[in-house]
Amino acid sequence: MTDTTHLEAKVLLLDHDSVHCKTLTDFCASIGLLALLRTAHDAIASLESNKDLAGVLLAEDMPCDGPDGLALAQAIHKLRPELPIFLRRTSTRGLTASEQQAVGHQWQSDDIDGLRASVERTIFSLRYPTALVDGIVDLTTSALRSMFPNALVQSESPYVVHDRIIHGEVSTLIPIESTWCRGYMMLQTEESALRQGLVQGLSFQGVGGDLNFREINNLLGETTNLIWGAFKNRYIPPQAFANQQTQVPIVINHAHKYISFGSPDPQLCIRYQLTDPGRLGAQALVIVQRFIFNLHWSPEDFAVFAAAASEGTPTGDLDLF
Repeated sequence: MTDTTHLEAKVLLLDHDSVHCKTLTDFCASIGLLALLRTAHDAIASLESNKDLAGVLLAEDMPCDGPDGLALAQAIHKLRPELPIFLRRTSTRGLTASEQQAVGHQWQSDDIDGLRASVERTIFSLRYPTALVDGIVDLTTSALRSMFPNALVQSESPYVVHDRIIHGEVSTLIPIESTWCRGYMMLQTEESALRQGLVQGLSFQGVGGDLNFREINNLLGETTNLIWGAFKNRYIPPQAFANQQTQVPIVINHAHKYISFGSPDPQLCIRYQLTDPGRLGAQALVIVQRFIFNLHWSPEDFAVFAAAASEGTPTGDLDLF
């Protein structure tokens, strides 16, 4: 099996006990979780400002409006049911049916190994080959530099998300299929930021000014096709495809900027920052890329494909549209 990379994931840490906060902060650092320490008062607001979370760590005795933290757990679950909640138990009372539905994972304060196993099984249920992640960043960065030749393109560290909230107003979606995967790639960005970037001249000469939303859509669509063509050239052999033909409905709720691919698995997420080298301090254009392998995912098959490709097996030509 090929080497896999242990990507980071962002979680809310809702615990008021200083000793346990230190223990959990150290735990998060050791396992690859970026912990956002919040109070019960600002927990819900943090959901609004952080739409790329992977889970929530919550203490049962967290000071809340109710008798304990279970009311907060239910409120979080109602807003973002896709986020797993890991409840640190501080009592022996049984949970009600609605509380059990909200809290997917319970652990005792002295069982950090149990918490680790739950996090590994839930948040990090999919592992991504290092060569694949590095290759995706490389080909995407090259495509963005081609579409935005006057921009400085930088990628942030890849991470995994369980959230299903869309970043911005403009999104593209394109199917991805190979011998080792089936799913989708998405690009997401804010329309105003993309428009401003074009006005600043980040793209080709003459692109900018009074663009309507259709022209904005077309530009992001062309960028998506360029990335897809590079992905196809590198990772999709023309002579073989995955045999599975299963499909699942894709649910999109525009009012809540929500999209679901019918799978609870984590998604690979990479954020790219495009800035004008000549304008220090100017707001960056952020393009968020997600890979959703909801129909088929096999790192073992990717290892077989990568080994064959390294021996000179052709992987197809670059397709541009």
